[in-house]
Amino acid sequence: MNILQVNKFFFVSGGAARYFIEVSRLLANHKHRVAYFSTYQPENKKTEWDKYFAVNDPIGTITGLFYSIEAKKKMIKLLDDYSPDISHLHSIYHHLSASVILELKRRRIPIVQTIHDYHLIAPNRSLFHNGEICEITKPDKFYKAISHKCVKDSYLASFLEVLEKYFQYFVCWERNLVDLFIAPSLFMRDKLVEFGIDPKKITHLTYFVDANAYTPSYGNGDYILYFGRLSAEKGLSFLIDVMSRLPKLKLLIAGRGNEEQALKNKIEKLRRQNIRFIGFKDGKELKSLIRNARFTVLPSLWYDVSPISILEANACGKPMVVSDIGGIPEIVRDDQTGLLFRPGDTEDCREKILKLWNKPILCSKLGKNAREFVAKNFGSKDHYDKLMDIYKKVI
Repeated sequence: MNILQVNKFFFVSGGAARYFIEVSRLLANHKHRVAYFSTYQPENKKTEWDKYFAVNDPIGTITGLFYSIEAKKKMIKLLDDYSPDISHLHSIYHHLSASVILELKRRRIPIVQTIHDYHLIAPNRSLFHNGEICEITKPDKFYKAISHKCVKDSYLASFLEVLEKYFQYFVCWERNLVDLFIAPSLFMRDKLVEFGIDPKKITHLTYFVDANAYTPSYGNGDYILYFGRLSAEKGLSFLIDVMSRLPKLKLLIAGRGNEEQALKNKIEKLRRQNIRFIGFKDGKELKSLIRNARFTVLPSLWYDVSPISILEANACGKPMVVSDIGGIPEIVRDDQTGLLFRPGDTEDCREKILKLWNKPILCSKLGKNAREFVAKNFGSKDHYDKLMDIYKKVI
C-alpha cells in the first residue's frame, strides 16, 4: 500500500512527531511504501522526500494559520510524482494548514487524522491557561479566548487563533473533509464529541510501543526521572515545589521547551541541589537514563491525551508516579503498574513519590507489571493490525 504520512515537523519535537515517525517506521517495516510531507527545519532527519517539504518564513507562518500557498504547491508536486492509497495526517496547523487537505480531497485520496491535542476544537490547543484547565470557549465560542488571553497570555496571539478557528469553522475544511479522526485515548474521543465533533467520524486507537526494542531493568536507581516537553501544562513548576520538600531525593529533568529557563531560574532561587536539568535526550541515551532511574514521574496539569513517555518508561520496566488526569488513567493502573495522584495536589504527589522510593520491592513489582501490561496491550503488532483495519475501512 502507498501511504502518505503528513506532519508539520520531521524531527522529534513532542509526542505527535514521535508517533508520526514511529508509525511510519512500523508501516515501512511491513513493506508499505511510505512517503512523507512536512516542513523544512534544520533539525529534520534526511529523507528522499524532503525535496517536497514546504519552506516556512515568518510571514508564511502567520498566513498559514488560514491557508498556506507554499504547502499546497509542494503537496501538488509530491502528488504529481506519488499516488498514495491513503493519507494519514497528524499535526498540520500553523505550518501546513488545511490547504493540504483540500488538495488531497481534490484528488479523492482518503484522509485519516490522528488528533494529538485539542486544536481541532479550541483556539488553545492544550485547554490549559493560567495554571489550570480552561474550557471557556466550549462549544465553538471561540471569541471568549480573546478577552481571556487563552493563547500565550496575549490578546494578539489569541485574536489570531480565534480568527483561524472561525475561518475553519465556517469553511468546514478540517471537520468535514477528513474522513475519519483517530483519538489516541477514550478521554480524547469523549472530549471531541463534547465539543461538537460527530462521534461517527471518530475512532479510538491508542499509541504503541515496541517492547522488544527496550531492555527492561527492575533494579532501583538513585534518582527519579522526568523526560518530555518543558512546558507549563506538563506541571514541572509544580514538581519542583514537590521535590523541594524532598531534599534527599534526586530528580533529573530531561527535555526541552519554552519553560526551560523559567524553571532553571526557579530552582536557582530556591537553591535546590537535588534537581538537575540534563537537556534533551533521545534514542539509546534516553533508554539508558530510564533504565537506570528508580522510577519516572509525570506531573501533568492539562488533559494529557495519552503520553507516549509512559509506554516508554513501562517498556523499560519502570513504574511511574503520574497525575490522574486526561487519558493517563487509561494507561496506568493505580497500585498495579504505577501510582496516580490528584493533579496539582502537592502533598498527594509527595506521598506517592515517597511510597515508591521507600519500597524498592514494590517499585520492582510495579515495574514488572508495567512492562507486561504495555507489551500485552500497547504492542506494535496489535497497533499495526488495527491501523490497517482503519485504513481499509476508509479506503
